[in-house]
Amino acid sequence: MDTEAPVERLPARTAWEEIGTAVVLGILEPDRFKALVEEAHGRIDLVTPHVHEHTAAHRDGSFASPVHCGFIPPGPVLEALAYDKTLLMALREATGIPRLIPRGGAVVLYKEGDFQGLHTDSVKSTVTVAVALTENLPPMGWAPHLLGAFPDRLGEVVTEHSMFPEGKGFTTLTHPYGDGSVRAFAGYHVPHWRPPMESMGLLVTMSFMDL
Repeated sequence: MDTEAPVERLPARTAWEEIGTAVVLGILEPDRFKALVEEAHGRIDLVTPHVHEHTAAHRDGSFASPVHCGFIPPGPVLEALAYDKTLLMALREATGIPRLIPRGGAVVLYKEGDFQGLHTDSVKSTVTVAVALTENLPPMGWAPHLLGAFPDRLGEVVTEHSMFPEGKGFTTLTHPYGDGSVRAFAGYHVPHWRPPMESMGLLVTMSFMDL
């Protein structure tokens, strides 16, 4: 797999326009990050399994391949962050999408062996925002050269390269942990995936839609 896209060396707007992702700095104060971590760990027993074995295109234009993980519903700390005006304004500035609106968030729980095959997010996720709640969360797979690819093409990619593709054009994105930043990426437009986990991990995910 190629090395990670050099997004940290690019201004946020340039990174977004060139490769569909940007790191937005100065969003999460230390106390707020700590509260997110504590809230997620305190709600693990509320997890809903998210498991399917099919590869398919959805009616909204998104694409899915097999997945095995869980979703923890947001508590008040995450709800407040997902609809935070400062975060929203920063995302609009970083992406150049002035009519971006929040759609809520959740925490993804990965147990050992869990994974998400190559997929694109719902049409409601023009911008997906992620931040790791566990240290050393492995990077996710990222295919910016397939930005906007039709589902039939993504099906061919899974057939040719597997649902965890490697090789030319396939790269990775890391997730911020405890440094005050968040990762924004074009979840609906750029295919991404997570290979099987070697240990438990928690990841905040929030969706923002372009009206």
